[in-house]
Amino acid sequence: MNKNAKLKIPLLLIACLILVTGCQKQVQSVPEVEEAVKIVVPQKMDEKEDDMDQESVDLTGKALNKLTGLYMDEKNIQNRPIVVMLDNQFSARPQAAIEQADVMYEFLAEGRITRYMAVFYSQRPEHIGPVRSARPYFLLKALEYDPFYVHVGGSMDALSKIRSYKMADIDGLSSGAFWRESHKKIPHNMYTSSEVLLEDAARKKYREIPEFKFLDFYKEFTVIEGVDATEIKCVYKEPTQNDKVGYTTSYKYNNADQLYYRYTNNGPHADENSKVQLTCTNVLVQYAKTKVLDSEGRLQVDLVGSGTGDYFTAGKTIPIKWEKSDQNALTLFYTLEDQPIKLNPGVTWFQIMETGSQAIVEKDNE
Repeated sequence: MNKNAKLKIPLLLIACLILVTGCQKQVQSVPEVEEAVKIVVPQKMDEKEDDMDQESVDLTGKALNKLTGLYMDEKNIQNRPIVVMLDNQFSARPQAAIEQADVMYEFLAEGRITRYMAVFYSQRPEHIGPVRSARPYFLLKALEYDPFYVHVGGSMDALSKIRSYKMADIDGLSSGAFWRESHKKIPHNMYTSSEVLLEDAARKKYREIPEFKFLDFYKEFTVIEGVDATEIKCVYKEPTQNDKVGYTTSYKYNNADQLYYRYTNNGPHADENSKVQLTCTNVLVQYAKTKVLDSEGRLQVDLVGSGTGDYFTAGKTIPIKWEKSDQNALTLFYTLEDQPIKLNPGVTWFQIMETGSQAIVEKDNE
């Protein structure tokens, strides 16, 4: 081997060592990159980051949804809301399309079971149900949205009031916009869709443009000053020996995404269509005087007038007051200092409970 060849071998070895050492340094820097990525998880961003993110969103063709404080398709802003009465009897669960509602209500009905009322505004679901009957006090909330009111029959008093209130009524007992599905038993299996409901509304020549107001929203997510309330429980009917199920609604707050996750009788409340657990940003508990009217267990719930309640958002709660001046008026909610409350942008659930009951609050023990 010549002298030049001998010199080349050490030089090659030195070059290889430098190259390997350089590669090792690059590999060691990777965990720092991974740590930076881990920071980008659903957490509360600081105000500057949040403002930059808001500015980067393209809002072309969007308009503010007055029921959620979020943006929706501008073309749908003149949609007349569709309000649907939904069955919550145990064998009727799960319900279809609740996940697509902008606002939801839960009321007491006969036998201390509960019934839901869904307000669809920004979306038009393709599969909704099971649809159930109307009651007079349901109407007092439905009227606030100037909606197409969807139900299957109702008490004689409710049906009479629907006519006297001149509501845009779509009744499953007289409309062809409904069908029964085989996976549930009568009367818990009546379903419909937005498409056929709107076709029925057009045949009846109902007005299409809505006229309604709603509560005010914060421009961005705001943690209110209140008592910690990361778990909420609304008991409508305690389990008994004859009814081991009962009717209890619970919410658990998740700080990571700033949402309340909904439960029925301690199990996750999921949508029948998507199988996704229901969430919301705000929970308003409204206490109203309630009495049984007859042997059938029909109720009178006083939703015109005034009363008290509790407001839950951002893992906090404050006591509130409510008032509704007449049957068509929007129910207004105030702090105890008489300041109108504001909601955080997102879906709101209203829990209508009888006076004398109380939403149970559990604080975070962490």
